[in-house]
Parts: sequence; structure tokens; C-alpha cells
Amino acid sequence: MTTKNKYQLYFIAIAIITFTTSVIFWSMAKDEIYYLCGNFSSGVEKSSVIRQLDTANLSTHKQSITKDGSRIIFSSKLNFVSYKCIIELDKNDAVISAEYM
Repeated sequence: MTTKNKYQLYFIAIAIITFTTSVIFWSMAKDEIYYLCGNFSSGVEKSSVIRQLDTANLSTHKQSITKDGSRIIFSSKLNFVSYKCIIELDKNDAVISAEYM
């Protein structure tokens, strides 16, 4: 086996390992968003939502103020924010809805 063939083999092995690792982390981030989003039903307090979202390892959340209360968007950069959970809160900081997209 020539040196060139060895380098090609190493490159292919590294590419396969990198691709596999990326797919695994993509899937883990998606699952993290999906399962945490399912915890938030109507009436859950904001403090409980934030406490649970802070346990996420692969995802982050951002809060914004709306005219009816606030909104928390929970997503991950690992899957280019293609999956997210949008949590709507009322003015009393209770969950109105949580939708996985």
C-alpha cells in the first residue's frame, strides 16, 4: 500500500467518524428539544420552565417580551435551529402553550 493510499484511507476514516458524530449530536439536540418541550403544559410557572430548560446540554433558550406576556424560544445551534420549542407565557408568567416545531 502506497503512502498516498494510506492518506486516502485515513481521510475516509476521519470523514466517516466526523459524519457519524455529527449525526449523533444532531439527533441528541433534536430529542432534547422535543422531550423538554413536552413538559410544559398550560399553567406551568415560568420559574419551572426556566429551571428545566437550564438542564439542557446541547440547546439554549431566549426570552422576549410580547404584548400579552412573554415568549421563550428553545433551540439548538447544533441543528441550525431547524427544531425549536416556542413557549408562550401570559402576564402572570404561566405557560399558555408550548409548541414543538
